[in-house]
Amino acid sequence: MTYSANADCAAARVGGKCGFAGKRDWRVPNVKELQSIVNYEVFDPSVSAAFNTGCVPGATVLDGSCTRSSIHWSSTSFASIPFQSGALNAWFVNFANGFVDPAGKRNFLSARAVRGGL
Repeated sequence: MTYSANADCAAARVGGKCGFAGKRDWRVPNVKELQSIVNYEVFDPSVSAAFNTGCVPGATVLDGSCTRSSIHWSSTSFASIPFQSGALNAWFVNFANGFVDPAGKRNFLSARAVRGGL
């Protein structure tokens, strides 16, 4: 899902109701995009250094990147039964260990947003 805003949001402040970090093209990444930042040579979180510059107090989305060692949703649906549409399940990536699995969409998991199109 991509966040969109109306013309009234054109002059909105950074982090305001009409965007995040001054941008309005945020979306949930697909499972391939999310898995592309996994680094299986590190653990907890299992991401390359560029995607975890440290979860330090005072860091903002404009000057840091922080990846929690938790499970994050992707936008990719998963069909557990061949005739099922996939509407009930989606793939996730666990950044604690890099595992990729499906889960029911009713679960409360984290999301890591990305910007722009595919």
